[in-house]
Amino acid sequence: MKSKKLLFKGIIFILMAALFIPSCEDPEEPTPTNELMEGVWQATAIYDEDGVDITDSIMAFFPCFFHLDDMNSVNSTAGPLFMYIVYGPSRFINITSKLDEVFKYADIQLTEGEWFIDKNKVVDNFTIEIKMMFPTMQTMTDIFDLLNVDLPEILDDAMGLVIYHKFKFVSVDVGDENPDMMVWELTDAVVPTYNTKDQYGDPVTYSGISVDEFSRCRIVLEKKTKSIIDLVEEAAGKKANEGN
Repeated sequence: MKSKKLLFKGIIFILMAALFIPSCEDPEEPTPTNELMEGVWQATAIYDEDGVDITDSIMAFFPCFFHLDDMNSVNSTAGPLFMYIVYGPSRFINITSKLDEVFKYADIQLTEGEWFIDKNKVVDNFTIEIKMMFPTMQTMTDIFDLLNVDLPEILDDAMGLVIYHKFKFVSVDVGDENPDMMVWELTDAVVPTYNTKDQYGDPVTYSGISVDEFSRCRIVLEKKTKSIIDLVEEAAGKKANEGN
C-alpha cells in the first residue's frame, strides 16, 4: 500500500513539473526582413512629407509595381515615382507629358535597379538604387530642360544616358503579423547618391541637382501573387481600353 502511495505521489510530482518547468524549445524566430520583402508589390498609396495623399498624381501615367528578388535585383514601373522623389513635385509636374517617351511600360520595358539589406535579420531600413534610362539624347535633353537642371557632364559617352539614384537608410516596416503589407519611408535619415558610370563601370558623381532636395514621402505597398509581367500587361490593356 505504501509503495502505491509513493508511486502516486511520484506521478503527481512529474505532472506538476511538466506544467511549471519552462520548455527548453526556443520560441519561433521572426522571419528575416529581406525574406518578407522578396516578391512582387504594388504601391497602393503615396503620401508626401505633410501626409497629403499624392497617389493619383504620381500614378496617373501607370501603376507602380516592384519586383524585389533574392539576387538583389529590382524590376519596376517606379520610374515616375523616383523622378518625383529626386526632382520634387513642381519639376515632376513639368515632365508628366513626357513620361510615356521615357518609361515604355506598355512595351514591358521595366525600370531596373538593385536593393541591398542586412540579410537574415529583422531590420528597419534598406538601400534601393534605381537606374533612370533615357531612350535618346534628344529625349534626355528635353526632359532636363523641363526639369531646369544641368545635364550630366559624361553625356559624350553613351553610358551617360543612364543615371543611378541610390537611397540609403530607407525605412521599411513589414512583419509576420501582416506579411502582405509593407511601408517604406524616405525621411531626413535617408542618404541619397546620384551618379553616372564611366567606360569602366566606375561611378561618376552627378551634381546636377542637390541630394538634399529629394522628396520625403511614405509609400504603402501590397504584395501580389501575379508576376510583374502579368500585372504590367493587365495595366497596359486597361490603359489601352481607356484610350479607345
